[in-house]
Amino acid sequence: MSLEDSSARPENALDYKTIFKAMPGSFLVAQPNPPHFTILEVSDDFLHTAGKERHHVIGRSVFEVFPENPQENAATGPSTLKESFHKALASKKPDHMPIVRYDVPNIDGQFEERYWAACNKPVLNEEGEVRYLIHSTSDITDQVLTSHKIEETESRFRHMVEQAPVAFALTRGADVVIESVNAPMVRLMGKEKTEEVLGKKMIDVLPEVENQPILAIAKNVVQTGDAFRGNEVPVDLQEGDILKKHYVNVSYTPLIEAGKITGVIHVAQDVTEQVLARQKVEASQEELRRFKFMADQAQDSFVLMREDGSFAYLNKNALEIWGYSEKEAPGLRVPAVDPVYQEDMFKQLFAKAQKETIPQFETLHRRKDGHIFPVEARVVGLLLDGEPHLLAITRDITVRKEMEAALKESEERFRIMADAAPNMVWAISPEAELTYVNTSFLSFLGIGYETALRDNWIPYVHPDDVNIAIKTLGGAIQNQGIFTIEHRMRRQDGVYRWLLSQGAPSYLPNGDIYSYIGSSIDITDLKQAEEALAQKNTQLVRTNTDLDNFVYTASHDLRSPITTIEALIGFLKDELTDTDCLNSETESILNRVITSMSRLQRTIQDLTNISRLQNTNPENLLEESINVQEVYEDIKADLVASNSTQPCHIHTNFQVPQLRFSKKNFRSILYNLLSNALKYQSPDRECSIQIQTRLEEQHVVLEMKDNGLGLPAHQQEQLFTMFRRFHDHVEGTGVGLFMVKRIVENNKGRIEVDSKEGQGTEFRVYLPVAD
Repeated sequence: MSLEDSSARPENALDYKTIFKAMPGSFLVAQPNPPHFTILEVSDDFLHTAGKERHHVIGRSVFEVFPENPQENAATGPSTLKESFHKALASKKPDHMPIVRYDVPNIDGQFEERYWAACNKPVLNEEGEVRYLIHSTSDITDQVLTSHKIEETESRFRHMVEQAPVAFALTRGADVVIESVNAPMVRLMGKEKTEEVLGKKMIDVLPEVENQPILAIAKNVVQTGDAFRGNEVPVDLQEGDILKKHYVNVSYTPLIEAGKITGVIHVAQDVTEQVLARQKVEASQEELRRFKFMADQAQDSFVLMREDGSFAYLNKNALEIWGYSEKEAPGLRVPAVDPVYQEDMFKQLFAKAQKETIPQFETLHRRKDGHIFPVEARVVGLLLDGEPHLLAITRDITVRKEMEAALKESEERFRIMADAAPNMVWAISPEAELTYVNTSFLSFLGIGYETALRDNWIPYVHPDDVNIAIKTLGGAIQNQGIFTIEHRMRRQDGVYRWLLSQGAPSYLPNGDIYSYIGSSIDITDLKQAEEALAQKNTQLVRTNTDLDNFVYTASHDLRSPITTIEALIGFLKDELTDTDCLNSETESILNRVITSMSRLQRTIQDLTNISRLQNTNPENLLEESINVQEVYEDIKADLVASNSTQPCHIHTNFQVPQLRFSKKNFRSILYNLLSNALKYQSPDRECSIQIQTRLEEQHVVLEMKDNGLGLPAHQQEQLFTMFRRFHDHVEGTGVGLFMVKRIVENNKGRIEVDSKEGQGTEFRVYLPVAD
């Protein structure tokens, strides 16, 4: 049977056979004559893919040309193809074969491993009977073999992860869904079986970490792609009914696939026991502040060793700690970095690790330069590609060893110094438990050291002061801040004495509070003196009030005579001018008198303003809607009209164009700040002033920044003092900024200043936003 009778084909008819041979793709036409399925025609691409010649294929059975590989049971191609041919014949519909291994002999007759994706389609005649079977196929060997290698690599990796001595986990997505996890990680999570965590969100497995940094860090790695490594990271984990604090060394590395972050690789090591042990030693050390650094600054080293002492893998940190480059790594062996290496002991450890768990231990390592340092090591045996290996995770503990020795020595020094102090020195734990008292404190209470620690401090505090003392101490511990409190405490003679107690937190290297160190002094005599002083203060307030009234009255009474004197001097000057008796010396004297009277007039006006300001209740001031731009333009017009300033470039940016405030007071604030900025220009550069308003939390902020003369730091402390002036080349009374500060503070605001001599000054006025 042939595909086409060429003799019966019209001259201009299509040559389908030639077209079929040249078609792109691998095609084979078989005769539906089971069990042979004789090959009638094949495409050129098929011959190329199969490595066959046309005359060796046409007219022969498919299974004769492509026999079964007798040496490979996994190659089920012939049987699968035969089954598919029969399906297509029976159903008269195309049959898509699964991916199948069908080995093909090469020119030497040797079978080559090949994988195919194929389809068998029946061609029906007019009567609906199958006339041909078209077999189309694609060689997907490379894809399949690549997939097999990837699966094999992933399998080895998972095997290593499962046997690793540290906790590993792989999570996916922003929801941190656990995809893979090893036994140490399951135990760290407080679970017994892997099935309890796989496929679940971390927040569902560990609901207690919802508001803890460790979950937020993992999510941030997914979002930003920034890896995170932390040592002794605190995390509270549920153990039964108890929420227990753990400390873990963690590493979060983003998993990047096809250029996208798809998950996070978690590596964790529970170091709670080491941290708690160190904390116990550190708890009694007031001098810990000098040793406040991370004990685990050195990062972990990952070392994979072969049985012969060579290294199969060294991470970058191991090479950095040992002082070797990546080029030198292939030639390294264990004896080069292990100063206590003995071949027999190494082989014993290697063999033992393949059978059982090796407890964590300490040993020594040696750098390239010969320096020997202590390390903490955990090892586990691994089987990779059928070969035994030893995985070691080590950490430099030089700092910890030095710290333990130093802390032991410093504890003795601290107790000696504290016992020699005349005041009462004590230490309290974060749980508000007394952990240390010095000799002076014990003498005051009249008890022994053990009794003080047993009784704690509460029984000796006056009953009326206990609650406030507990509240003050608890608030300080919660906020990790310094606290000061006055309270009464029972002396050994039964008399309650007033004490001033002050305490400050001492921290562990990881930032947690381990103790509050403080002292107390007897202030009973001072309290009695304060009561007497309070009475005198009351009297002074009355005196100040009388003084304010006097200032106001005096300024009011002086204003009329001064006005009269000014008028008389003006009249005298006119008379002398009219009678030609006014010479230059007399005129100079009269002008100085007029100038002095003007200064006196301004001083009296400033005193009056200050008196009014001090006697004005801010709650009685009328708040109104102020247009900032209008107030600024009004002030600028006044300053220009006074001819008292030099030209200046003023830039405004009123982001808050309207505010509710006393218009009079706001104008005074803006006027004084702008007037000062204009008066104290620098002669060395062109004047520039920037004014803006903006909203910051619950305040409207008025900013005034100039490039004028500026002030040194020591003068800034006196800037708002009444009658204080720092430059004498311009006129002024030194009360403007005093009034500005008083207005702002009377309205529950604040004013800040930053100034650098020779560069300029910036004022920031914070006015509360009106309800």
